[in-house]
Amino acid sequence: MSNQSRNGDGYQRNPSLSPQADGVTPTGSASSVPIANITQIARPYFTSSELRYLHNKSIKESEKLHYSRTKHQVFQFCFQIIKQLKFPLRVLSTTMNYYQRWYLFNKFDIEQHDVEDKLTLAAFEKDPYVIATTCLFLACKNEDCIKKLKDIQAVANKIREIDESKYTNERTTSSILAAANAANNNTNGSITTAGSVNNAAVVPSSSSNIGSGIGVSSGSSSIPAPVYYTVGELHRKATLSLEFKLLQIIKFDFNNGGSTNLKLTTDQLLIQFCKKININYKFSMFCWLVNYDLIPTSLPLTVPPHCIALAIIIVTLNLKPFDLKIAHFKDVNDSETEISEKLDNIDSEIDFKCPEVLVNEAIIFILDFYIHEYSKSLLSQYLPLIDEKSGKDQVFKFMELKSKFNDLRILTEKSSSTQDLLTQDHYLNIWDYSIAAKGSTRFMSANKRRKFAKEL
Repeated sequence: MSNQSRNGDGYQRNPSLSPQADGVTPTGSASSVPIANITQIARPYFTSSELRYLHNKSIKESEKLHYSRTKHQVFQFCFQIIKQLKFPLRVLSTTMNYYQRWYLFNKFDIEQHDVEDKLTLAAFEKDPYVIATTCLFLACKNEDCIKKLKDIQAVANKIREIDESKYTNERTTSSILAAANAANNNTNGSITTAGSVNNAAVVPSSSSNIGSGIGVSSGSSSIPAPVYYTVGELHRKATLSLEFKLLQIIKFDFNNGGSTNLKLTTDQLLIQFCKKININYKFSMFCWLVNYDLIPTSLPLTVPPHCIALAIIIVTLNLKPFDLKIAHFKDVNDSETEISEKLDNIDSEIDFKCPEVLVNEAIIFILDFYIHEYSKSLLSQYLPLIDEKSGKDQVFKFMELKSKFNDLRILTEKSSSTQDLLTQDHYLNIWDYSIAAKGSTRFMSANKRRKFAKEL
């Protein structure tokens, strides 16, 4: 196609396919603004440089610490919802995946986060907890754990101690239309006293007739008093609006980068891999704790789940956590020789279909995470403060292991090695939700192997 241009991986404009490409609108009138069709191929994984580039655009430098704290609070918030609704762990994994993707392409603005003071739809749509609830709602559908929105919302608001019956500052659509129709009727033939329309259009939030629909007389007709949304109603409205935007952010890719035939999360793959390698219960529990700690991190955005699962097992076998505290189950520990044999027999490419470079990338990420965040991790609650064998803090075990893995070959990031390459990749732009309204947008699934072809 001579008139087709491609901007970045999977970002494609094709004006020739648009019925309005010649500048003619559907009504037949001429338009000076050309309307193009856009095709975007889902990109389930990013390089670390791409993530830094996106965060620099969506999160101010002064707000990055606040974003990290908020993400940790949101993670605990979602965990409480999932615990009360008895959802499996994979729902939490998918929820945090969606939540992190949202802030890759949307601004993080701390000024709009206090919805108690700004009870408007715009404030709700920028509140991290409402966004997290939306991600959880979509994740439930994707993971086949169907739950009504009102049930999820009720639990979420109960945890946040929010009164759903409280009226907000947002007028209902029907109220706005009713006021507009009444104003038109008065203007067209009725006698209207000065300022009566304006007085009926806005009622202070402290007024006793909010939500009651009590009319205001004006001349020969009456203008209905404005009706306001309750917090529960506005929360629902914001969630449904955000869900459609979130679907555009994930490019309608419900596989999360996995196989279309067999979609498995990291915790599910861990169980299968541990059985295949014959990992004992204590080491398997250690793997599960590591996986839980990694859920709110950026690792699931950079490495596929099967590579993460294998990397966790390799780190576990190298650390040999014999001193893991689990009182509910007694297990016989493997000998040092047996553990070494299991490590030597692991072939990531043949046995698990995991590219070695991606497994190495995950290993380095896991070790770096615990070196810097061990004290805040769940794993720290199941290990003694001092390692019995070395007599040092547990974090030194991760530091020593990383020093042994310094020569590992990791991703080269050739496709995003310079600022110019990142700037040319239009997929990394802040997403414009009005594109579909101006023309049309097509979203397509991607082959997850293509993303790593240039990096391996």
